[in-house]
Amino acid sequence: MQTTIELRKAETFWELTLVALGNKPPTLDYQVISAFGVALDEIEAAVSGGEEVAPNCLIIKSTSERCFCAGANIDVLDTLSEDTMAEWVAMGHKALNRLEDLPIPVLAKVQGYALGGGLELALACDLIVCDETAKLGLTEANMGFVPGWGGSYRLPRRVGVSSAKRMFYSAEIVDADSALRLGLVDAVIAPDELVEWLEGFSNNVASKSQVGIRGFKTILNEQDRAAREANLLTEIEQSLICIKNADTKRRIKEFLDKRKS
Repeated sequence: MQTTIELRKAETFWELTLVALGNKPPTLDYQVISAFGVALDEIEAAVSGGEEVAPNCLIIKSTSERCFCAGANIDVLDTLSEDTMAEWVAMGHKALNRLEDLPIPVLAKVQGYALGGGLELALACDLIVCDETAKLGLTEANMGFVPGWGGSYRLPRRVGVSSAKRMFYSAEIVDADSALRLGLVDAVIAPDELVEWLEGFSNNVASKSQVGIRGFKTILNEQDRAAREANLLTEIEQSLICIKNADTKRRIKEFLDKRKS
């Protein structure tokens, strides 16, 4: 069942939720990213318009307590080719860069798995806050891919180059406490306190100077913009090399056969 996007507006924060029926893991495909862009249009309009209803924070979350986001939908994997790969990478980069460039604080609420593109989504947020069920990893090496949505850019900026290399080379999935020690997440909160923590943080931000917060975030993002744009070109280049590779094609076929059987 396809994942959908839901935007909820509270007093001091808005929530952008990945909705998957039956507590299934949310996944990403062309339709989800398009819907994500529509939601970002509404958020950007509210923030730039200076409306009283504009959010002071945005929280990205999932309806599933078992999985924040499992990455690309199986239907996407079945259609990736030399002809479609560049578009897929560029589409994801555009969406996550827009998320990162929102002038308000953006927090990822991670429960359960955040893998591949799902972790890249969380990495585009200012803060990653999770409970002890969280398990995070860039696992593309299992399939013969490189990160395609800025993971090779954002992960080392959080955990350092050597830790990022170790995580990716081994397709390591780290638990919440390990992620906190690495700096991959910013806080590990008890499940029954996670909502309260996020609301408290949002209320605290709402009491501060919004022009100051937005200015500070803009300064930081502008410093890295050129490197981020160069990363898109490199990830496209390496993704095309991967999708042409016989070993990658074998891994994709084995994965799809196993999922469809």
